[in-house]
Amino acid sequence: MTKEGRLKKNELIRTKGLETRARRAFQRVFVVQLKLDVKCLSKAERETLHMFFVQSRWLCNYLIGLPSGELFSFDYKTRNIYSLDKDGNRVERILTIPAKMIQCVISSVKNDIRALSAKKRNGKGKEVGKLKFRSRYDSIDLNQYGKTHWIYAGPDGDRNGKYRNTVHINGIKRPIRVFGMEQIEEGMEFANAKLVKRPSGCYLLLTTYRNKESHTCGDENRVTELTRDNATALDMGIRTTVTDMFGNRYDISVEESERLKGLQRKLARQKKGSNSRRRTLHRIQREYERIGNRRRDMANKIVHDILEGKVLCVIQDENIRGWHKGSFGRQVQNSALGTIKQKLMRDERVMVIDRYFSSTKTCPVCGEKHETMKLKDRTFVCPHCGYTMERDRKAAITLFVEGVRKLALPYAEHIRTPGEQRNRFEFSFEDLRRSVLNLEAPSSSAISC
Repeated sequence: MTKEGRLKKNELIRTKGLETRARRAFQRVFVVQLKLDVKCLSKAERETLHMFFVQSRWLCNYLIGLPSGELFSFDYKTRNIYSLDKDGNRVERILTIPAKMIQCVISSVKNDIRALSAKKRNGKGKEVGKLKFRSRYDSIDLNQYGKTHWIYAGPDGDRNGKYRNTVHINGIKRPIRVFGMEQIEEGMEFANAKLVKRPSGCYLLLTTYRNKESHTCGDENRVTELTRDNATALDMGIRTTVTDMFGNRYDISVEESERLKGLQRKLARQKKGSNSRRRTLHRIQREYERIGNRRRDMANKIVHDILEGKVLCVIQDENIRGWHKGSFGRQVQNSALGTIKQKLMRDERVMVIDRYFSSTKTCPVCGEKHETMKLKDRTFVCPHCGYTMERDRKAAITLFVEGVRKLALPYAEHIRTPGEQRNRFEFSFEDLRRSVLNLEAPSSSAISC
């Protein structure tokens, strides 16, 4: 390729990238999980799929053992490497996986090294070690749709032809049947993917984009449209997973099953390196995956119930990692607090209050703090005004009052005149606050969308 041709190609790539980033600003990302039906593949194709993960592990461990200078100058066209067996003997290996997969493994190792270097520069050198050799490699990046993976859409753009419900993966000639294609909606754009190996099978995690949907009537009317029916606030806790400001409770607790405990006892009695121990370990991993799926399913249902029909949901940025490290590690692990918080924070209807805001000790009526309140006190009684409410529900009400106040301040200051501020905002906010606190609201105004 000539110099002019290369410059023209680079300019085209840059232009296309800018157009894509501008389009992504108005789109929402979804990860679609497709399970590969490996039973439809031949024995040779199943072996090829298996060797994708085996050879990626060989290459990853080979790169980790190289000096940093040689690693960053490693040529992805290199096919001859070596690995060490269980006795430490050197074994020559030949890579047969596609070049794109080799590039992705190299990029992954480089990114890990850069991340460790960044942590050391930030003063965390004592906590950061070096990369360790991997006994398993269960996730392969497929970074270019149309080259490393693609979905057959047929000549007319539909998926009802000969290869419906199939995907193509570079390195395997025939299309692979998948389960879960109904998750893909019309108009979605496809991007990169991950080929993941789990105890229950192989999956393709496909990144898709679709246009954002608006859940509100607009930022100007977001405050004045709030009612008791379309707004809520949540308090997260240990005893009860989620409590809203109306007293509704959502509890998740999926503990370790008896089957899992029995398999762990069986594993402790078996000889290391034996085939029976390897099969038992696989069953344990499969059971952990089932438990994780149950927790995610319950979290998805709770988030849907909470946000259905809502224009505003106020939560607090709780320190769930600190809870897990403290005295409530098992309760937090058996619940799905982290999953619920992550899903809520990704929604545009959710407002997040700073974690240092004292929602538990602050009275929503007078604003005074109950400094002497302890963890064992399950009922909040304000020492100043006497307001009494169950602890978790009161915390949710306090978060809601704080959230609406923060949401309304810029609206009242920049959009309305001082006279309109009082008539349109102050009375409406007071009505809503009183209705949430179960107090008598003035009849002179009402809140509606």
